[in-house]
Amino acid sequence: MSASWQHGVCDRMLLFISFLAGVTLFYLFDYFPVSTMLIFVAFSSYVLLTRRIFFLPVLILGLIYPFMRGVPADHPPEIWNKELVAIGQFHPVPATAQRQGNTALTFHAESVLDPASGTEIDTLKNAEIMIFFDKEVTDNHTYELFIKTVRDRTRRNPGGFKTAKIYASVISFSEGGPGSRSLPRIFNGFRNSLNSYALKRFSPDTAGLITAVTTGERSYISRAVRKAFNNSGLAHMLSISGTHFGLFSIMLFSVSIFAIHRLPYRLLQNITVYVTPAQLSAIVCIPFMLFYIGISGGNPPAIRSFIMISVFLAGLFFGRKGFWLHSLLFAAVLLVLWEPHMILSLSFQLSFVAVLFIGFSLETADPTVKIERAEQNQSQEQERADARTDLEKLVKEKGEKGNTFIRYIQKAFFIAIAASVGTAPLVAYHFHYLSVISPLTNLLVAPLIGFTVIPLALVSSFTFITTGVYIGAPLVEVSADFSLWLTHVTAKIPYASFMIPAFPPILLITFYTGFLFYVISGKKRKLLIVPFLPFLIYAVFHHFDSRELTVHYLDVGQGDAAVVELPDRKTFLIDTGRTGIEAASFLRYRGINRIDALILSHVHPDHTGGLKQILDEFSVNELWDNGHITYPKEFILPASVRHLERGDVLNNGSYSITVLHPYREFYTLFGADYDAENNASLVLKLSGMNRSFLFSGDIEEEAEHDITYLDRWVKSDILKIPHHGSSTSADAAFLKSVAPSVVVISAGRGNAFGHPSQEVLERLKGKRILRTDRSGAIQISDGHNGLKMKTYDDYKLKKTRHPKEEWKNIKKLFTTW
Repeated sequence: MSASWQHGVCDRMLLFISFLAGVTLFYLFDYFPVSTMLIFVAFSSYVLLTRRIFFLPVLILGLIYPFMRGVPADHPPEIWNKELVAIGQFHPVPATAQRQGNTALTFHAESVLDPASGTEIDTLKNAEIMIFFDKEVTDNHTYELFIKTVRDRTRRNPGGFKTAKIYASVISFSEGGPGSRSLPRIFNGFRNSLNSYALKRFSPDTAGLITAVTTGERSYISRAVRKAFNNSGLAHMLSISGTHFGLFSIMLFSVSIFAIHRLPYRLLQNITVYVTPAQLSAIVCIPFMLFYIGISGGNPPAIRSFIMISVFLAGLFFGRKGFWLHSLLFAAVLLVLWEPHMILSLSFQLSFVAVLFIGFSLETADPTVKIERAEQNQSQEQERADARTDLEKLVKEKGEKGNTFIRYIQKAFFIAIAASVGTAPLVAYHFHYLSVISPLTNLLVAPLIGFTVIPLALVSSFTFITTGVYIGAPLVEVSADFSLWLTHVTAKIPYASFMIPAFPPILLITFYTGFLFYVISGKKRKLLIVPFLPFLIYAVFHHFDSRELTVHYLDVGQGDAAVVELPDRKTFLIDTGRTGIEAASFLRYRGINRIDALILSHVHPDHTGGLKQILDEFSVNELWDNGHITYPKEFILPASVRHLERGDVLNNGSYSITVLHPYREFYTLFGADYDAENNASLVLKLSGMNRSFLFSGDIEEEAEHDITYLDRWVKSDILKIPHHGSSTSADAAFLKSVAPSVVVISAGRGNAFGHPSQEVLERLKGKRILRTDRSGAIQISDGHNGLKMKTYDDYKLKKTRHPKEEWKNIKKLFTTW
């Protein structure tokens, strides 16, 4: 291979890198304008000094290309609590919610129009909307729905979901016939038919796995299966991505090669005049991959994976299979050209990083690569000699019987280790867990799914679509059941996975920068510590860091949930919100898997609705309540259930918890049962070294009047306003008795009750008011130097053009919530 050709390949790779860097700088500019300009100036100076001026226009093209494609608006159109017109089709997805007897059906909106302004809402194009509908619907028929969306369901908590499902009720509708026979609609019909068959033919968990890996429909997957796949490091197998396409393409390629080599000799001889068996196999793979992408819904991760695999197959066809990095960068450029903001996508980053680490690891382990690198520098005689020795050992091994299988296992394990290590920081940062057994499960279970479940299910899907017979159903069922069993078994291995608390983003940057330094420095083994060193230093300091009494008031919409972290490293959860999802996500963000005490203020679902979610996901030592809650028989409660009443005290030296309400003799004189349940709410006072917090549940006027006479016992620095700021709570006498300097209001954005009421806000004038409906989650710590307060808005990066605000963003890279 000529040096000039190699130099050309290197230049092309640098061109790809320049374009990707330009796109990245475009998105960074919103948050770090000065830093972005400094990087641009530094790069420009470098290319000018090295006389590689042609890289500069490519970088500039990367900078302006996303703008040319259109930048999403800073303030997208309002979609909540709004009347809209949606055109699309219903999907046969199981109901996830009910409202007034109506089932929530999944509606794929091909277009959504705001009738008030007459404009189309781009953010909802091709979106899935959950429609409360009591009519029978026909698959693959087009519907025009006049709908009204529910109130804002977004939740702003660290570790929470960035987007919320959109629910809507139908005001009126019209049904059309079958949609036009466009390719997407044809495949959509296939997907619906396959999903319906799987639900009828297989058990729920088996159907969930089969549909997830074939049609891309993940709504059938149970919580237990999701948890098992997470703990075993196989969560990526439940979402069609590069892993699925990669394993499927390997199986296809191997089968094609095997079949081609067994063609009649004369036919094979005639074929190989024009193409090699490998080239022909690459051609054969493409139609099957297109079929897979069609029935998987053509979602962005699947399309991205298809492009990357196609580029690799093209490399095989043109005899360039060795230039894996060149192909990977080219595929990344194609994807970013298709959708610029994809570079910010976590799934894109995971796929890219996994392939990158696998490529470099295999390159490092291949002695032939060592020879090439050594021969490029004649002064490295020792490295060249060591490399030749490694190559001689490899040749000798190849001549020995039985070593082929061992080498295959070694390489497969090496690939699994490389992919796991490379993606571990991203997985830990976004999902807050680390699977120790991931290399093992990816060596055992992932190939089992990729080489048996997926191909068998896809072949059966093809026969079902063409003939109506799912030909391989028994084999698909057995292989899927065995994969599920093996996943559950490995997930139960002690210490199979660990919760990882949130860590600063700067650690991600230093890890991948350190890996780049390791590669540039010649991949010397002693430099492998560089990427991991910042994590080790941070872990040591974080472990010995003292813990303050901290209360996190979560944004759970119209409800209550607060996580209390105590100086003795215990964790209490006060109420769960309506779903428990927000509390569970936040606890995972904090790396917490055990709740020392789950405290329920009263029976209403906006405070206790998430109880099952929490009990299923976390180890709960004790359950405390007000003595007025009856639990469903199917709930597995902790061994210790305590019914608290006035006078109960927990004193731990650095903090104490005092129960102020209710007591056995308390009962309400006015109002219905609903008001009585509110007035029976637990009222707790949490006292730290310097400050105190009062949790007041949903008490109303009667209960407030009753505890007002407790005088100094009720006085507190921070008050969680009772009943979300309802006009029936937080009266003047109660506020005077508590005398808080800071008040927290937990309410839903745009809630139907008008909470907090204007009367309450008037009575709170002069106090520091923090509201979850406006600021998202709220954190208050009883520090040595007084109260420390932070909101979700303070925690997030902010778009800016001012250097001072940019400096705040830079500091956020070094902190967590």
